[in-house]
Amino acid sequence: MVTWAEATRWNPAALQNAVGAINAAYNKLVACSDDLRDINTPDGWHGNAASAATGEVNQIIDGLEEYAADIAALRRAAADTSDAISGVQNGAKEAEAIAASNHFTIAADGAVIDNGVTGVPAEQQQLVAEERTRLAEELKDRVEEVLRQATDIDNELCAVLDKIQSGHVIDATSNDNENTSLAAAGNSGAANAALSILAPPPVDADPSMNAAWWAALSDGQRQRLIAEHPDWVGNRDGVKAADRSTANLNLLDQEKRTFTADLDRLKRTNGDTDEIVRVEERLKALDSITGMMHNPDGSLNTNRQLMSLDMTGDHPKAAIANGNVDTAQHVAVFTPGMNSTVEGNMNGYVNDMQGVRHSAEDMLRRAGDMSNVATVTWIGYEPSSFDDSNSLVGLITGENADVGGDKLAKFDQGINASRPTDPHFTALGHSQGSIVTGVSLTHGGTGVDDAVVFGSPGVADHFGIDNTAADLKVPEGHTYNIKADGDPVAQWVPETWRYGRAPYAMDGMTQLSADAATGPDGTPLAASHGHSEYTRTTPEGVDSTSKHNIAAIVAGKPQLTVPAH
Repeated sequence: MVTWAEATRWNPAALQNAVGAINAAYNKLVACSDDLRDINTPDGWHGNAASAATGEVNQIIDGLEEYAADIAALRRAAADTSDAISGVQNGAKEAEAIAASNHFTIAADGAVIDNGVTGVPAEQQQLVAEERTRLAEELKDRVEEVLRQATDIDNELCAVLDKIQSGHVIDATSNDNENTSLAAAGNSGAANAALSILAPPPVDADPSMNAAWWAALSDGQRQRLIAEHPDWVGNRDGVKAADRSTANLNLLDQEKRTFTADLDRLKRTNGDTDEIVRVEERLKALDSITGMMHNPDGSLNTNRQLMSLDMTGDHPKAAIANGNVDTAQHVAVFTPGMNSTVEGNMNGYVNDMQGVRHSAEDMLRRAGDMSNVATVTWIGYEPSSFDDSNSLVGLITGENADVGGDKLAKFDQGINASRPTDPHFTALGHSQGSIVTGVSLTHGGTGVDDAVVFGSPGVADHFGIDNTAADLKVPEGHTYNIKADGDPVAQWVPETWRYGRAPYAMDGMTQLSADAATGPDGTPLAASHGHSEYTRTTPEGVDSTSKHNIAAIVAGKPQLTVPAH
């Protein structure tokens, strides 16, 4: 078993240098192939001496073939190992950087030591303690994955060296020596010496474990997995957003081919009507996602990231980001509510969130701040629908919100875990999406700094809960509610206490305006009305007050918000 101290001292340079020398020797050997083919028994030579000579020649050829395979195997193993070690180095550096920036230490044996923090206000001590417990677990996961990768590399390299030493890389005795090729033998040896890529953690692993696994892989290993196993990468919370997006774009093409073939087969064989409808829905969703991820001219929109793609369950699910989630200083995740579908209205939500992003960046620029903003539209659960009786049952029982909240919590945790430094993180929830958002925040450890719900019937999944903003485990004073005039979901449903205390009357919840107003800088702002205008911009290009308020929170500028009357 490799120790932390050993792993952090590993250096691929020696192996990288050795690859050049081994390759030079290999090329000299392979150049002998033509000469070997010329060493044949002369025509007309028969008898015992001729047979003995032929046997000797064949032994020489077989030995050189096996030698070529050995050298090629050594070259491949050295190259693969040096590449894999760069992943170990990356994983260790990330872990130690996270530890240092949060007052932790990783000891030589891999133990995580919490050096503590001082000066925490009394009202924040519990949240800080929970966050430090989460950080300690994340660091333990990172140490574990670095050591798992290092041990795997060590074992596989030793296995290749054992094969070379024992002469078991290839068996050349059955080869056709009349047409011998040392290069072919070398190719076989190299193939037998390829190091495997460390398998991912279980599907239900914590995002911190997934992030640790991904960090401990080399760039080359990551690219291979993205190309060969996009399903391992694209929906794995904790993997970097850019890598998830590339994997999901690959997966998108695969899914299209699969469902197109399925639909063709069903129509040719007069298949089940319901199944045809299901497949057509998925193809429509895939086409819609393709449109959202590409520009009008068909080129890839590099300003968007496809952070999840899930065709399982009753309805397709996806998450699409505007901006770069890996590098943005401000990140917001928006969860929409009832009747939201990937193939139906997700494109409108993505465009709305692009508008929020632009408004937030405008506020930052006017303040001389060049920070970037990324917004994510997350339909990673199955919202209820008036057209689906099962979904309505979910709305009544809270099942959709419960399951969705668990998934959203992991998605949010994954964004923080995938980055060496946490962004300013805002959770946005509309309608049923605010319930899902509320459930996710009760998990704690999501990394959410601010939460805004709008058009909200409540933020709990159980009847009659007398909940407060503090239950959402967001820093005190950083939860906000917006209720527009004429919105029955935000006004009347909360009175039933079906989803906990009414957000407009919840202790610790800051109320923001959706009425026509004048912004702090004198800019006129428009009113929102009803349930679906919270991110509205007028035809004249005037932001609604509610959109302005949402953008201000996303930008980390609550002082620019307009409070409710």
